[in-house]
Amino acid sequence: MNKRNLLNLVLFLVVAALALIIYQSEEPDTELERINNIGFDSEVTDITSLVIEHNGRHTSLEKRADNQWQITEPVSIAANNFRINSILKLANAPIHNSYPISQLDTDKIGLNRSEESGSEQNTNTTIVSFGDTALRFGIINPATNLRYIQIDETVYTIEDVYYPLLSSHFGTLVSLSLLPENSTIEKLVLINQTISKDSSGRWQSNIDISADAISATLEDWKTLQAFGIHEYMQRDQLGEVFVYLEGKAEPLAFQVTDTDPWLVLARPELGLEYHLDIEAYDKLIAPQ
Repeated sequence: MNKRNLLNLVLFLVVAALALIIYQSEEPDTELERINNIGFDSEVTDITSLVIEHNGRHTSLEKRADNQWQITEPVSIAANNFRINSILKLANAPIHNSYPISQLDTDKIGLNRSEESGSEQNTNTTIVSFGDTALRFGIINPATNLRYIQIDETVYTIEDVYYPLLSSHFGTLVSLSLLPENSTIEKLVLINQTISKDSSGRWQSNIDISADAISATLEDWKTLQAFGIHEYMQRDQLGEVFVYLEGKAEPLAFQVTDTDPWLVLARPELGLEYHLDIEAYDKLIAPQ
């Protein structure tokens, strides 16, 4: 396992653990005021847009009519609802302390902002916006391990369980599914075969493979999920597969770029790569 793969695995485990901690931290602490009580004009459940800015990177999301979240920038792709709902819990986070910003040295707490041509420069900061409400993230207070955040002209401290998820590559927020939800496969062009329908509508392959194996392959493409999605890294291409979907003029193209220690399927046009258990190779790429 090379260093990058090991790092990706560690980062995935950290982010997944933090998302689980956030998701399970639902019991309210009645002694502490909540962010949504001081910074929001509507209920958290009414939030339909989310923007994350981190070190110059911009990720926008919108809530669809079916209550599923969709990433709209930097690419258009289905979001991981579990992780988006974990971020939304930030709006209900308990506040430990509050200070007027005029009483603090913003340089020392990571909330300094520079003005250039009348616009704020955010290249070295993290901001998450729930609709019209923006939360700017500062550093951790080393004495309390609480994170400074700013809303309007007030600074608050909260538990530091949200920042790692917000500061990750946007791939962390992408749906783990390989195909869009409820999509219908019309044809698979795999490394070792092509699976399509014959003139009577029955699935067939151009190699000797059983009908059960074909059905299993189609189902696996619909249901198998990556264990992590990361920023695309250019590698030697080991092969390429094409998934033709109903209603789509062009197929989804996945480059096979690694098979050790796990299967990596890359989509360079999105800047993403899907990491799956190596067992997925025989199920998705070269079924027999």
